[in-house]
Amino acid sequence: MRNRAYGHTILLLGLCAACVLPTRAVHAQAADGPTTVCITTQAAQQPQTLVVVPSGTVFATGGAEGRGAAGSPPAAAIVTTETITLTHMQPCSVADASSVVSHTRHWLREKVRPRAGQTLYAIGEVSGNGVDTDMSDEDSAFRDMVHAGALSASINHTVQDPVFLQESDADLPDGGQGVDTSASRNAASDLPSQRQVQKH
Repeated sequence: MRNRAYGHTILLLGLCAACVLPTRAVHAQAADGPTTVCITTQAAQQPQTLVVVPSGTVFATGGAEGRGAAGSPPAAAIVTTETITLTHMQPCSVADASSVVSHTRHWLREKVRPRAGQTLYAIGEVSGNGVDTDMSDEDSAFRDMVHAGALSASINHTVQDPVFLQESDADLPDGGQGVDTSASRNAASDLPSQRQVQKH
């Protein structure tokens, strides 16, 4: 009887270890890449959850338009450079990404570094020279998730290799408030890449 009970105990311990190790492996993998992309716990509740995040998805600080509030750190944005899949069992995944520079959206950081407590939220996808926030070409469930703020990214290591967008003021919804982007354009002239352009 003792041997049988001992055998059952060993079996249970083995099962518990099998449950814990994959979870730790997922977190370890996520920490190894430049960014970690996640869906919220609520979005991952259903066992059949399957979210395909396409390459070209843009994540930004500062709300739906990526604009930082007064007194907050400078706004930043990244774009995924690979397609990843998130599920109920794996709601987070490492993803390669590049930084995004847009003068009209006040994204002026060519290098996006890790910052404590900083979370970037999906706002759209790169389309042509700008960002398509409607995402009309994507599945409606994915669009709803993005617009609900249920898809986010965190920075593990410095993200660089910037993608420069050529949007104009007319490309951005201003909510009737009138957006003045002159300050960001003036600040952008100090970017290394812009100084190189001005020399030619």
